[in-house]
Amino acid sequence: MNYRFAFLAIMTCFALVRASHALTVGQIDDFQDGTLANWANGGGTAPPLMNIPTGGPGGAGDRYLQITSIGGGGPGSRLTAFNRDQWLGDYITAGVNGIDMDLLNAGTATLSIRIAFKQDTSFGGPGYLSAAFLLAPDSAWHHALFSITPGTMIPIGSPEPFNTFFTHPAELRIINEVGSTNLNGDPIVAQLGTDNIRAVPEPATWILLSMAIPIALILRKRQT
Repeated sequence: MNYRFAFLAIMTCFALVRASHALTVGQIDDFQDGTLANWANGGGTAPPLMNIPTGGPGGAGDRYLQITSIGGGGPGSRLTAFNRDQWLGDYITAGVNGIDMDLLNAGTATLSIRIAFKQDTSFGGPGYLSAAFLLAPDSAWHHALFSITPGTMIPIGSPEPFNTFFTHPAELRIINEVGSTNLNGDPIVAQLGTDNIRAVPEPATWILLSMAIPIALILRKRQT
């Protein structure tokens, strides 16, 4: 009986792990719960990620995630945030072909924001890198869409083939990188705001979602 209980407990744990990584179209991190939504930057002496309580794209009371980098070398030198929780899963089966988000550059230099996926969590691990979204230092919110398709993602460090890799990436990253040579980003003094990080489907559906969901999010946030 004890063995049966132990077996059921183990299977339950596996089910919970699978559920926590069940990526779905439409899932969104809007940071309205006051947390970092499982985003991190390595900790240590790096400037901490912060949940800012107001000033997001929805205006007063709209929370967002703030990422800060200090340039130079060592911890905190790169504008980077990573997620190893709700943004893992099977992108192919889920039909997630893109991630969009709202971005704000509160620094003084233009940023080249990309998303990156790693095959493992080591510093030099292989993976895939998106095209860059150029973000001017105007302290205004801009909407960015990052395509996740074989034709748009750049392989870095000889990762697994696209359709294999994107069934089980180990990490999603938001980085600033001018070139397309690594998945960690460039050292820079910068401060980035990000909000409404959302999984989106095939391009034909993006147009409808882009028109409808941001309006709904702003209305919902103003009511909270």
